[in-house]
Amino acid sequence: MVRQDLRIPVQDELSASINLTGWVRSIGLAVTVGIVYFVAARLSLALLTKPEGVAVFWPAAGVSAGALIALGSRARWPVVAGTMAATIAANLSGDRNLGSAVLFALCNAGEAVITAWLIEHYFGPDFRLSRLSNVLGLTAAAIVATAVSGVGGAITFKLLHSTTTPILTTWQHWFASDGLGIITVAPLLIELASASRDRPPLSELVEGALTVAVLALVSGLAIFLRSELLANVGPVAVLFAPLLWLAARCRPVFAAAAAFIVSLSIVWTTTFGIGYFGNPDLSMDQRVGAAQLSILLVTLGASVLAALFAEFRDKRRLAEVALHASETQRYLIESERLAALGGLVAGVAHEISSPIGTSLTVASTLAHRTSEFTDQIASRQVRRALLVEFADGCRGATGQLVANLQRAAELIQSFKQVAADRSSDDQRVFDLKLATEQVMASVRSRLLKSRSSIAIEMPFDIIMNSFPGPYGQVLTNLIFNAVTHGFTGRPGGQIMIKAHRLGPDEVEITFGDDGCGMPEEVRRRAFDPFFTTRRAQGSTGLGLYIVHNLVTQQLGGKITLTSAPGKGTTIGMTLPMLAPG
Repeated sequence: MVRQDLRIPVQDELSASINLTGWVRSIGLAVTVGIVYFVAARLSLALLTKPEGVAVFWPAAGVSAGALIALGSRARWPVVAGTMAATIAANLSGDRNLGSAVLFALCNAGEAVITAWLIEHYFGPDFRLSRLSNVLGLTAAAIVATAVSGVGGAITFKLLHSTTTPILTTWQHWFASDGLGIITVAPLLIELASASRDRPPLSELVEGALTVAVLALVSGLAIFLRSELLANVGPVAVLFAPLLWLAARCRPVFAAAAAFIVSLSIVWTTTFGIGYFGNPDLSMDQRVGAAQLSILLVTLGASVLAALFAEFRDKRRLAEVALHASETQRYLIESERLAALGGLVAGVAHEISSPIGTSLTVASTLAHRTSEFTDQIASRQVRRALLVEFADGCRGATGQLVANLQRAAELIQSFKQVAADRSSDDQRVFDLKLATEQVMASVRSRLLKSRSSIAIEMPFDIIMNSFPGPYGQVLTNLIFNAVTHGFTGRPGGQIMIKAHRLGPDEVEITFGDDGCGMPEEVRRRAFDPFFTTRRAQGSTGLGLYIVHNLVTQQLGGKITLTSAPGKGTTIGMTLPMLAPG
């Protein structure tokens, strides 16, 4: 009881500390968003359309929308509070009244919330501009949100400012200024948040920063200066080359930064009548239209190029990873094949050791008996009975030698053929039952060790024109798979291999065991590469995958698997008598 009483105050203090930290962060975020939003709004209010007084550019919309998209729904209320406070302060510092300022604040905050909600609903929380679909999605969300907020803003202007401008014109100006603000500023905030989570390497950071600096210099010269070249081609055409380089070489965050700098320069020169967009020969409407079109082209062009090149880099990286994985898989498959060949060598050694060892024992005994008989002849102690006994012993010994050496020769010939088939993929004519028996002889030692047995039921007249090496590897893998997985935890099992013709051109081979079987989830993935239920015991998960590939590709057949827990496993193979060339 005492410990519990002491624990409760500690937990309360910890919860209070966590809540206090959360409140401090929320307030700090709201203040930061409010300050940035206020500065952007004051700059925008320096250039208003006449006579209704709508800001020509509203980058503050991109500040609130970009912050909400980058930080997620957990930052909704701090961002909304900062946006509304900054909007009210910026409008009251101008010629607006409190009522219109509050309504404008609600419209601006709602605009950011709608944009962020659409992005999270259709693209998820981890939103990046590294795909063309995401760029188009952000543009569509900005269009929808600004169209909705523009209705509220136009109605507020009409009711509280008594403007004579048609409400549709006011809505169009609101829609254009806020839409440009979102697609210009929001990408920069989104990509900065993404870069903070996945930082670019130092080389890319240096290259991107230098390119952005060069582009800022070029944009300054192109926008702030007036020349006949710029009058003919426009500043956007001059900026295309460095934007293309930036998009091709670096992450989208650098293209977003470059587009933001160029757009800010355009807004600044248009507002204060400087350079290309401050040409006094043009009316204000013409200058504003040119500036808005230039901002739209630069921002969307940079975002689209950056997304396309980012997709290209991702696809190239995935292709390189897939190539590496393919090479690794090919290496593992070859290793599995060599391991099977190594098992064949071990089987050769075990199988031949018995007849050779017996022959060596018989030969040694015969040599010893011959030496004794020679001594008896020298001492003139040879009797008829002794001679008959020696002749009978020699006859028996030679009979055993012939039988064991003949058995060894047969095994060597069988193993030689199997090894030749395994080491090459040559197509030749062979008897299916004879090839199967040769494979069984090569794995008999493994079967004896596991106390398992194999029965073969197939006629001798099935003559194949196929690949005996891959066929032998298929059988070897199936046998080892049955012993390793099917007969685990039991003294041994029965394996049955059957074959019969399916018409004149095909043969059906059935490989069955009475092992533990497979559950449904294992059976569905049995032929998948690297899938195994015994990885901890050293299995690679390539045995049945190699079987499937050899049967369906090199042997040109079909394979099926039937299994259930406690009912064993049956693998059916339908092979053509003449394998595809």
